Amino acid sequence: MSTIFDDMLTGHLSRRRLMQAIAAVPLVGAAASAQEKGQGKSQRKAGVVYSPDNIGGGGRVERNFYREWTKTSKTPMVEGYSILDAKTQEVHPWPEIGGRGIYLNFSGNVHMDTVIMEIPSGKALLQTRKFYEQLIVCIAGRGTTTIGGGANPNKLEWAEGSLFSVPMNVLHQHKNADSQHPARLLAVTTFPLSLNLFGSMGVITDSNFSFTDRYDGSPDYYNKVERVEKRWDKTNFVKDIRSSEVVAWDERGEGNASMFWEMAGNTVLEPHMSDFPVNSYKLGHRHPYEAIILTLNGKGFTLFGKDHLKGSDALQLEWKAGSVVSPPFFWFHQHFNTGDTRARYFAVTEGDFPKRLGIPLEVQQIEAKEEDPEIKKRFDAERRKKAAAMHRHSHERGHDHEHA
Repeated sequence: MSTIFDDMLTGHLSRRRLMQAIAAVPLVGAAASAQEKGQGKSQRKAGVVYSPDNIGGGGRVERNFYREWTKTSKTPMVEGYSILDAKTQEVHPWPEIGGRGIYLNFSGNVHMDTVIMEIPSGKALLQTRKFYEQLIVCIAGRGTTTIGGGANPNKLEWAEGSLFSVPMNVLHQHKNADSQHPARLLAVTTFPLSLNLFGSMGVITDSNFSFTDRYDGSPDYYNKVERVEKRWDKTNFVKDIRSSEVVAWDERGEGNASMFWEMAGNTVLEPHMSDFPVNSYKLGHRHPYEAIILTLNGKGFTLFGKDHLKGSDALQLEWKAGSVVSPPFFWFHQHFNTGDTRARYFAVTEGDFPKRLGIPLEVQQIEAKEEDPEIKKRFDAERRKKAAAMHRHSHERGHDHEHA
């Protein structure tokens, strides 16, 4: 029933499927009676999801290799829709990477995931290659990544705020350049997609195929930048996304600005930066692809709902610098800035990948005139709460000074 529970959390469980799952649990008396009448079906296993009896082969086992991996893997892992602070998130020994870390299994995702890797002071993680795409942000510390084998590999230097992509299936190794403090990297990857496509960890860990169209070993691979559209750059390295250029995009809301990147020949992962003004919020929207969001500065919250976005019943996630949020697939969501500065976040989506799969869904945006009036009321209430908290804090500090 664990897969049923996953789908129930993300809103993908229909009443029919729930009833079918309940009906699939074998009842000894009922099964015996049906068999006696010659009308029984093959006995079904508890905890296994089957296709509806009238389609998909009539009771075929529905497979999800990634979800099975999350249930059986010994990888240190947390599950949900968000974590509050990737910098301080508890990490654990992770022998497979040669350091410490945590795997973020976002409940609504089956194509993308997030990993926090912590490199001990002055040490390096194990050298590896991965048969999936990776985008990496340094969230603490500084270090280097060696990319490629042979006599002349590329060596990339990174520090907090740096963004880069390790080309698919290229040999690489991350090293901490600080002998006194650990370093942390946050990676967004397509590991779940690869596992669901091939159903085998061996393809992911043991393949030596070289994607020469993605990585040719050129010494300037991480130095090139090309503006390909108004707010699109083709590059493989951004020194600091916390202060990098963004281009105005008022269609997403007044005062909004963004920048998108095409990196390392990736065909699924599409990263972008977005920021928006103090005391403002972005227009509500939903999209037919998964998204993982890392907040870089500011403070606020995100509302989300499955079929609509109403201020009275939307779910709410708080965020601040370092938070990682992933709304469920095709759910409406909306970001609100309640902090004292422009809020900036880094987001990774699947871009047009679902269209290439033939998924007939489009991005939907809730324009300002169509927005539920309760949304702004909820935002105003949050701002009043913040102002009241600041007033109390100021009063308490003044009281302490009086008695000092």
